[in-house]
Amino acid sequence: MPLLPAIGTAAILALVGLAVGSLAARAVTLFPPVDATTTAPPPTCPHCRCHLPWPRAVLLPWWLLRSGRCPHCGHALPRPAIVGWGAAVVLAVVGLTSAERGPADVAALAFFGVWATLLAVIDARTRRLPNPLVLPAYPVAVAVVALAGALAPDSTQRLFSAAVGMAGLAAFYWLLWFVNPAGMGWGDVKLSGVVGLYLGWSGLGSLLSGTFVAFLLSACWGVMLIALGRATRKTQIPFGPFMLAGALAILLLGDPLPLLLAGS
Repeated sequence: MPLLPAIGTAAILALVGLAVGSLAARAVTLFPPVDATTTAPPPTCPHCRCHLPWPRAVLLPWWLLRSGRCPHCGHALPRPAIVGWGAAVVLAVVGLTSAERGPADVAALAFFGVWATLLAVIDARTRRLPNPLVLPAYPVAVAVVALAGALAPDSTQRLFSAAVGMAGLAAFYWLLWFVNPAGMGWGDVKLSGVVGLYLGWSGLGSLLSGTFVAFLLSACWGVMLIALGRATRKTQIPFGPFMLAGALAILLLGDPLPLLLAGS
């Protein structure tokens, strides 16, 4: 793709990401932080503490996103700017790297980029990966990845690797959780299926690279916090943002594993 069309695509997608991310950002304050006195309630209004029933929460209802107000007390819900701007940056990179991608591929990556940005912000703030945001993403992700995979020249291989990625990464994280529940959250296990689906869709090599990058980023962040005196070796760090960042890095920037193997 020539430079100017790529920049134009990136600008359009950035505006889409900013708009959609800014709307979705209202969901951030519906999920309170985990502490010693709370369990994991459904989405909760930060003003009146009312709980939204699960059927409404799954939709994160359009009327709530449109009005931006709690349906019970009427208070306006804040919209953290980081979600909108983060989604804009991610979708801009999707546009800049879309030279070899078809429209279905771009749409699939755009959905993952906005969803990943929202979840990463929520997990970083609250140490939660909420069911109303994680579980409904499965049918959407499967649908958009299946469409993109079916339209690819190597459709059979890509669909197969996507299915293997989803099942394989979910099994891997479940095993980590089963062996050491204190070291791996159940929310990370729930998230791993969608992450594995996307990485597998990109290739089984990408599945390995994306998983490695997630653990590498998490380790580097932990070491930095310890060096700054803001954490200890026993401090729990949300892992979801690193899973999503690692996946986005490989999906958008490419898998370095083939180059490393060729160089060796």
